[in-house]
Amino acid sequence: MNGVLRAELLSTRKRPGAWIIGGAWVALSVAFGMAVPYIIWLAIRNKPVGSSGDPEELINGLLPDKFLSGTVSLYPMFGSALMLILGAVLVGGEHRWGTWGTLLVQGPSRTSVVLGKAGAAAAASLCISVLVVVVGAGASALIAALTGRPAHWPDTATLLAGIGAIWLISMAATSLGIFLAVLLRGTGAAIGVGLLWLLAVENLVSGLAGILSALKGVQKLLIGPCAGSLATALDPSGKPNTSIPGVVSVAGPLTASIVLAAYVVVFLGLSALLVSRRDMT
Repeated sequence: MNGVLRAELLSTRKRPGAWIIGGAWVALSVAFGMAVPYIIWLAIRNKPVGSSGDPEELINGLLPDKFLSGTVSLYPMFGSALMLILGAVLVGGEHRWGTWGTLLVQGPSRTSVVLGKAGAAAAASLCISVLVVVVGAGASALIAALTGRPAHWPDTATLLAGIGAIWLISMAATSLGIFLAVLLRGTGAAIGVGLLWLLAVENLVSGLAGILSALKGVQKLLIGPCAGSLATALDPSGKPNTSIPGVVSVAGPLTASIVLAAYVVVFLGLSALLVSRRDMT
């Protein structure tokens, strides 16, 4: 198993797609989470509160005490989609290149190969999660300095909890991408179906849950609302960041974490089962 994991880590490190997706998300998280709101604040800071929002509330959400919650709030709509693509790319490429047979004839069991790929995906998503938090913290510190506001940082336990929340959300979406790539035997179809689910179906369910109470239970089982619940738990105010699309809070942090962990276990388990029972040559 260790040899499989080392091989998959090396393969992941040499895949341009993994670097592109990771780098793109780190850049986009700063753009969506910090740069764009700061530019909007510069445009409305001297205007009275109106349809454009409260300038003080907007800028306060970018300062160090709230940057962690704001970063996690980017995952229901944006980050989970990129992490799903990462999972699909890391596994779907084996179908496109026809290399499953080569992997499986070298000795390791099929389950070990899937778990090795999952371990490599976990390592990649952890690195991306840490980078997103570090770059977000730097941007938040810069905004605090530019606006002359105090920088009150979260304590170490909260920072680690934030990184853990981002990693858990990332792994839930990545595991879904891995499963779809195995199920659909390719990258493109897996990405298409996954994005349809995350960006369309989940948001549709969340939008209708306010009207149809029967959907509230379903909403608690979705990646986006669970991610929004973790973001809300990290916010000092305890309120969801409604300025970012798709952010809703439907459960406590423990329940949301259990649901997201279940996504990882179930989808990786199903992936291993499919690979074990299929003709992969």
